[in-house]
Amino acid sequence: MKDIHLWGVKQNNLKNIEVKIPVGSMTVICGPSGSGKSSLAFETLFAEGQRRFIESMSNYARQFLNKAPKPDIEGISNIPPAISIEQKNTVKSSRSTVGTTTEIIDYLRLLYEKIGKSYCPTHHCPTEKESVTEATAKTIKEFSGKRGYILVEISEDGRVAEGKKLHSLLLQDGYLRIYIPKGTDTKPAPEKAATKKSAKKASKRATPEFVPAAPVVPSGLTHEEMGTVVEIGDAAAIKKGLPKETFYLVIDRMSFNEDEHGRIADSLTQAYEASIKYNTTNITRRATILTTEGQRLQVSEESSCPVCGYTPPPLSSRLFSFNSPIGACPTCKGFGNTLDIDEGKVIPNPNMSLAQGALSPFWMPSAAHEKKQLLSYCKKAKIDVHTPWKDLPKAQRDTIWNGNKEFFGVRGLFEYLDQIKYKMHVRVFISRFRSPFLCPTCKGARLRPEANNVLVANANINDLSTMTIEDLHQFFQKLEVSAHHQELAGEVLKQIRSRLEFLMRVGVHYLSLSRETRTLSGGEYQRLILANQLGMGLSQALYVLDEPTVGLHPRDNDRLISILKDLKELGNTLVIVEHDHDVIKSSEHIIEMGPGSGYLGGEVVYSGATEDFYDFDKSVTVPYLKPDKNKAPLRVSRPVDVDSYKVKLELKGAKGHNLKNLDVTIPLNRLVTVTGVSGSGKSTLVTKTLYPALARALDLEYLPAQEYAGLEGTEHIKNVLLIDQSPIGKSARSSPITYLKAFDAIRTIMAGTQEAQARGYTPGTFSLNVDGGRCPACKGTGYEEIDMMFMDNVVIPCDVCDSKKYRPEILEIQYKNKNIHEILSMTVNEAMNFFVAHPNIRKPLSVLKEVGLDYLQLGQPANSLSGGESQRLKVAKELSQVNQKATLYILDEPTTGLHFREVDLLMKVLSKLIETGGSVVVVEHNLDVIRGSDYVIDLGPEAGKKGGNIVAVGSPEDIMKTKKSLTGQYLKRYLEDQKGP
Repeated sequence: MKDIHLWGVKQNNLKNIEVKIPVGSMTVICGPSGSGKSSLAFETLFAEGQRRFIESMSNYARQFLNKAPKPDIEGISNIPPAISIEQKNTVKSSRSTVGTTTEIIDYLRLLYEKIGKSYCPTHHCPTEKESVTEATAKTIKEFSGKRGYILVEISEDGRVAEGKKLHSLLLQDGYLRIYIPKGTDTKPAPEKAATKKSAKKASKRATPEFVPAAPVVPSGLTHEEMGTVVEIGDAAAIKKGLPKETFYLVIDRMSFNEDEHGRIADSLTQAYEASIKYNTTNITRRATILTTEGQRLQVSEESSCPVCGYTPPPLSSRLFSFNSPIGACPTCKGFGNTLDIDEGKVIPNPNMSLAQGALSPFWMPSAAHEKKQLLSYCKKAKIDVHTPWKDLPKAQRDTIWNGNKEFFGVRGLFEYLDQIKYKMHVRVFISRFRSPFLCPTCKGARLRPEANNVLVANANINDLSTMTIEDLHQFFQKLEVSAHHQELAGEVLKQIRSRLEFLMRVGVHYLSLSRETRTLSGGEYQRLILANQLGMGLSQALYVLDEPTVGLHPRDNDRLISILKDLKELGNTLVIVEHDHDVIKSSEHIIEMGPGSGYLGGEVVYSGATEDFYDFDKSVTVPYLKPDKNKAPLRVSRPVDVDSYKVKLELKGAKGHNLKNLDVTIPLNRLVTVTGVSGSGKSTLVTKTLYPALARALDLEYLPAQEYAGLEGTEHIKNVLLIDQSPIGKSARSSPITYLKAFDAIRTIMAGTQEAQARGYTPGTFSLNVDGGRCPACKGTGYEEIDMMFMDNVVIPCDVCDSKKYRPEILEIQYKNKNIHEILSMTVNEAMNFFVAHPNIRKPLSVLKEVGLDYLQLGQPANSLSGGESQRLKVAKELSQVNQKATLYILDEPTTGLHFREVDLLMKVLSKLIETGGSVVVVEHNLDVIRGSDYVIDLGPEAGKKGGNIVAVGSPEDIMKTKKSLTGQYLKRYLEDQKGP
C-alpha cells in the first residue's frame, strides 16, 4: 500500500522536511515540546487533508464550510480525508452534555418514542387506548356475569348546550335516563387491588414486558358508592331540569356476558359518538362502564388513564429532547437550572461589615447613589454598619436583602436592573452576581413532567441519563424486550449497546449522560470524541490525535490502545502525537521530531519502524524508553511520618461529589502527589475542596467549595496558588513576556533611546494594549478577524502592518540595531544574551530556561501555547517572584504535553520550590512524578460511586506494598520494567 508522502514542509518551525507515513498503520509522532509535532500533525497533515476534502466538494457545499488555510508545503500525495481529535475542550454551551456529544441521548429518545409506555402521574397505571372492539372485550373480561350501565359523562363545563335546550336535545335523540353520581372521590376497587399478587397480575396483563412504577390502580378499575338513575322524560323531571353539576347519560343497561357481545359493542359505539356530540371540550371518544356494585371502568379511543382520563402528549422523539420547545421544561427552558441572585457572590466575605463593603454590588463605582441610600437607611433603622455581616441579627439581614417600604433592598436593586437590561453594561453587571440554581419544576431533569411519565423497563429517560455509563451499560445488557418491540427498536438498541461499549473501553465509565460537556477535562472530551468516531464506523480516513492518554490512569491505557487498534482495523490511518511509553510501544511506525524545541527543533530525527527505533542512538526519547538498571528517580524523595510531623494541613469530612467523608492530611514543605484512577475524586478533593477552602481561610479568594467539615493547619501557610492548564491569556496581545511582567522594562528601554525621546515617545507608545504606537487596523494583534456571519470567522494577516503589530514610524526606533518587533520575535535564549546588561529582564527569562521554555518567542501569542507550556510558564512566574516561603502550590496534571526530558526539568523546578520553603500538591498520573514524590495519597479503588475512598497513603514504597492500590501495582510493574531483566 502507498505511503502518505509530504515534502518541502516549512510550516511554523519545520525546516523543509520530508516524511512518509504508511497508510493503514498506527504512527506515533514524539519529541520534545515545541519540536514541531503539532505543526506536522495538525497544521500540515490534518489541515491539508481537510482542505483537499472540502475542495473536492461541489461549489454549493463549499460555501457552507470555512475555507481551510493552505499549509506551507511544496507537495503532499496520497492523503485521505482527515479527522482531527484534539485535546482541547472548546465547548462552552451548557446545552451540550455527554449524551448529546456521544449521540446516545438521540438513540434513547428514539427508543422511548418507539417502545416507551406512558403512565398516569397520579394513579401510576399505564395509559391505554381502546377501539370499540377492544373496549367490548375488556368490559366482558372485567365484568363477566355482572349487570351495569354504559354511560357518557356530560361535564359541568363544555356542554354543547345549557338547561332546557340540552334537555330537549337529549329527549329528541331518544335518551330517557341520566345517572347522577353520589360523590366524586374514587378509590381503587378492593377486589382488584387488594393484594400485591393481583396488582402484579393485572399489571402484567396491561403491559406484558414492563412492570409500572408503584402501580396504584393497575387494571384501571375503581370503586365508588352508587348514585341514582333518574328518568328525564316525565313532566316533573322536565320542570326540575338537568343537574348543573357533572352527570352521566345512560346509553344502555345490560348484563356484561359474552352472549351480549353485539349489544355491548353497539352501545359502546353509540357512547363514543355521544361523548363527542354533547361535550365541546372532548376531542377523544370515551365512555364509562359502571356495574350495579359500583365498580367503574373508563375506556377511550385515545391513549388515556382509565381512572382520571389523563391524556399523555403524543410520543415523539422531540418530547424527550431538552433542546426542543416540545420537550423542554417550561420553567428553565431545558437548561436544568434557573439564574438567580447568588448570596455568595453578592456577599463574598461575610466577615466584612457593611461599611467595609460586604454588599459587593453597592460598592461598585456605578452604584454610588444606591450605596448612599443603603447607608442612609441603616442609620435610620439603627443597623450597625461596622458589625460584620454574619454577626448582624437575622431580621436586619433579611430586611437589607429583601427590602421594605423604606428601602428597596438587594432584591429590589436587581429587579430594577432587570427592567433596564437592554443596556449591555447592565447585563454584564447583573451576570457578575447571578448563579445557576436547580430548577424547581424539573429538579434538573431539563424535560417537561409529561416526558418523565414515559417508562421503559420501569425507568424514565431522566433515570437513564443520570446513571453512570457503567450502570447504563449493565442496564442495557440485562434489558429484555418482546419480539414485537425488538422488531420496532432492534437497531436502536444495537446502536446504544455498541456505543456504551466503546465509552466503557475508553475509560469514561464514571461519567453520566447528563454531565455537561463543558465541565469535562480535555482528555475526557477527547476520549468521548474517540468513542463516538469508533461508533460511526468510518474507514479509509486519516485520524490525527493529540495525546489521547492525557488524564488517564495507566490502568486504562490498555483499553485506550485497544480502541485505537480497532479504529485502525476498520482500515483507517492513525497519526498520534504522544509521549506515553505504552502508546509508543504499541505503534508500528515512529516519527521523532527534534532534536530540540523551537528554533532548535523542526527536523525529523527518526522516521521508521518501531522495532528499529530502540536501537537508534541519536534519539532523545529512546534513553527514557529502554530499561536501565542504573536509572535514578527524578528526585530523591524525603519520606515523612505524618503522625509526628508538625507542619501539616488537615482537611476533614470532605464529601463533595463522590468523596466518602474523607479526612486527609497533607504534610507541608514536601512534594505530595494525589493519585488514583480517572474519576476517583482527585480533582474534587484538591481543586474543588482544598483550594477554595484554603483561599477563603487566607482571605485571598471567595470561591464556592465542595462540602467539608473543617480545615486545620492554615497558620503554617501564607499563600496558596492553583496552577492548572487554563490558558494564561485569552487575547492575542498576551504573550510570555507580558505574562512575566518583563515587557514594561523592555518598553522603558525603547522609550529611553535618543530617537524615541526626540520624538516624545513614552513607554506607553510601545504598548499593544492602548492606542498610540500599535497598528490602528489590527489593534496590535497582527491579524484581522473577518466575521462571516453564519460561518466560522476567517483570520487573515493584517495587510496594514504586515503582522508586525506596530505603526511603521514606531519600528524605526532601534535599540542595539533591533526594533520592537524584532525584539519580540527573539527566542528566550537569544533575548537573554541580548539583554545581558538588564537583570530585571534577564532574571525572569532565565527562569523560563529553567523550566525548558527557552525556545519560546518573547511575543508569541499566549493563545498559541499548549496546556503544558502554559502551566510551566505559570510555574516560572512563581519562581521569578522573590518569596516562595510558606506558599502552597497546587498543580493539576503538570506533565500534560511534556516530553520525558521536560518531566525531569519540571521535577527539578518543583524541588527548587520546596527547597525555598514552599509546599507542592500535585494531581498526577505520571509514574515518574509519583516515584519522586515524598508523600502519596491514593484515591479509589475505582471511579465514580465506587471511588472517593483513600486506598493508601505514604511514600511510593508504601503505596507499592498496598495490594488494593492500582497506582501502587502499576508503579511496581513500571519500576521492574525500567530495571530490565
